[in-house]
Amino acid sequence: MFNYRLSTALFLLFLWLIPLQGLSLAEEAAPLSMNVPIGTLTLREAQRMALVSSPSIEEALARIEASKAVLDQARSSLQPTANFYAGHRSQNSSMQPDWAPEVRIRDSFNISNVGIQANWLIFDGFSRRARILASQHNVKASEQILGETRRLLAEAVAAAFYQAQLAVESMFIAQQNHVFNRALEEEADIRWQAGSIPESDKLNFSVRALQAGTNFIKEEQIFKIVTTALAELMALPEAKLPEDMYPVRNEEGALTRPIPSYEEEASYALQHRPDLKALASSVAALQEDKKAKKGDYSPKVFLNGGVDYTKMTDVGEIDQEEHDAFAGLTLSWDLYKGGERSAKIREVDQTIRATRQQQQQMTLAIQSSIRQSIAAVTATRIMSDRRKRALALTARIREHVEKSYRAGVATLTRLNEAQTDLVRTAGEEASSRINYLLALQQLDAASSRILDGID
Repeated sequence: MFNYRLSTALFLLFLWLIPLQGLSLAEEAAPLSMNVPIGTLTLREAQRMALVSSPSIEEALARIEASKAVLDQARSSLQPTANFYAGHRSQNSSMQPDWAPEVRIRDSFNISNVGIQANWLIFDGFSRRARILASQHNVKASEQILGETRRLLAEAVAAAFYQAQLAVESMFIAQQNHVFNRALEEEADIRWQAGSIPESDKLNFSVRALQAGTNFIKEEQIFKIVTTALAELMALPEAKLPEDMYPVRNEEGALTRPIPSYEEEASYALQHRPDLKALASSVAALQEDKKAKKGDYSPKVFLNGGVDYTKMTDVGEIDQEEHDAFAGLTLSWDLYKGGERSAKIREVDQTIRATRQQQQQMTLAIQSSIRQSIAAVTATRIMSDRRKRALALTARIREHVEKSYRAGVATLTRLNEAQTDLVRTAGEEASSRINYLLALQQLDAASSRILDGID
């Protein structure tokens, strides 16, 4: 039993020592390429490409054309209609006259008929005009839906773009951290070989270099994921973003943009938000549809006319031919339809009521999103400025501590703390800066300014 425990302990000790012996050689055994992917693609260019190529835009355009086709159908009711008819039938007739009940007349003959008839609706209680106006409002609603699709697409592109930028910033920080620790590891190896420092100091930098490389790989994976989503939004082939179209690393110009007031942005949004304008067009279309249904209470007057030719053969010994031409007015008036018309009007009334409630809810949602966006912009702007100053100070502290460590004054623990603080502060600064840019885009999306300058 003692020998078994001893052999087990030695085996576990051997397994524990293996990674320690290989730490300093880990990078050589598995070299890591830490190239930060930086391109020239700007946010505006990405949004412009998405708005041109996205299938969702083409879908919205197709729906506009479909609504225009419905409008043409409504307008066609203003024109007369004409139809051609022709027929032939064999008829077997049996007749018993009242004046001669004992007589039954039977005969078989053929009837051929051909003609053209035209009808023109002259008056229908203004229902046609109301249906045309309703279709026009539906076309406007479809056009506003296209605008809403473009607004949401531009916002989605901005989110993916800035997530990619944040991943690049994190990769750059990991790269710099890796370079720092690798340089100190090489120096520590020389000093350890000379016997001036313990091996643990050298291994410390090896571990931190490995951790930096791992962080780089994690951020690189995030970058690949978000750039794939960005490529999908931009409708690029196979949803792949080419290397020459990687996002730029920084867009400094937006950082100096002043923060707008709530009143200004809310007023602009309520006048320009396409989803709100689409609901207004839908309400107008429903109101015209209500007028059209009220027109069903009115009589309908038609102007009709046509020509007709009829030929009857095998009627006794003489064939008969008839030529007719006619024109006239026809009045049709539905006096009672079992309450169907009033029920349709009530249906439209309630649909209008529901749509107006949607308008009110959307107005509140727009106002709320603008307030939240301005609050986010204000907070992230302040945090970005403060963390930028904190980063500069932390970098100076790390520089001083590094010099003291090289001079043998500062401890390794203090250097690790300073480097950890610098890495964390750099990440926070990059995150707050990019979150500020994203908050600006979300504010522009809420107010519908996001499309300004793209077309």
